[in-house]
Amino acid sequence: MGKNRVPAEAVRNALIHFIKKRNISIPIILKSVDISRSRLYDYLKGNGRVSATTFVNLLSTIGVSYDEVLLHIYLEQPELVDSTVKELGLDPSSYTQTPNEDMVYRVLALFEETQDTRLLLYVVRAINAQVVDSGQRYRLVEIARPAIVKLLDHRDSYSSTDMLLFANIIRHEPYETVKTMVKKMSDQVQKIATLEGYGLVEMDNFLPAAVWNVGLLNFNMLLLALENGDEETVEGTLTFIKECELPDFGSYFTFVKKLAEVVRLTLDDQQEQAEELWHSTVNALKFMVDDRLWPSFTYLSQQSYREFIKPVVDYRSIIDAR
Repeated sequence: MGKNRVPAEAVRNALIHFIKKRNISIPIILKSVDISRSRLYDYLKGNGRVSATTFVNLLSTIGVSYDEVLLHIYLEQPELVDSTVKELGLDPSSYTQTPNEDMVYRVLALFEETQDTRLLLYVVRAINAQVVDSGQRYRLVEIARPAIVKLLDHRDSYSSTDMLLFANIIRHEPYETVKTMVKKMSDQVQKIATLEGYGLVEMDNFLPAAVWNVGLLNFNMLLLALENGDEETVEGTLTFIKECELPDFGSYFTFVKKLAEVVRLTLDDQQEQAEELWHSTVNALKFMVDDRLWPSFTYLSQQSYREFIKPVVDYRSIIDAR
């Protein structure tokens, strides 16, 4: 992979495109960005450069995200798109290979070379979605897990990709580690959500994906807490999911709320209502969620109601015996 895969000219052309299409006048830019008229014109004509600070402020003034700039560039010049994921056959919309040990080690080597977190996400998600044998699936995740753990250990804040990575290895991690990580990630998303009202939470990838993934993390936390007979965490997680009022839930967090309600109804000995809610939720889940993209959710749709509530019933027996 060569240097500057996205050339300066492509970035500049994208900025010019958005300035024109969004009808942003030069006076508006000069009023909001610390740059002279001559330097701005020089940059847009390809005769100069701007600092990272100026570039970020240009994006903010134009009202365009970094992701939108990259998407425009890739649509205009598809030859610039990194083809690694496609060549590995790991694109979730068109899997062409089932992961094996050789592929996982190859991906890990590429990750060491590039530090591209997408590689880790795509391979661990492909393992969970495509590998049928549970023993082989476990072994392959264990091969990738140390790199994911090391990556997350160096984070002081987490992207939505980081959260989805952790969701895909959550059953491989020590229980106390899971509790700590889920709390840290949940707290961060709630902090981001405080920006609601400033017009930021609707930005692409700014919050929605993180909200969905925190829903997924907390639901898995709930299942693990049930299995561990951890009454405090069960009650705390049920309360968090029920009372959580994060913006832009999307359908995924709605599923989490409904399934958590099934757990609560079962704990309250309202079996009939619980089973009815389970079936309606899972039918919607099967209709709306693509198995290839959300294996962490869709494994639920492959369970029967009795399989789903078994850990809930077992947990009740443990609590009642105390």
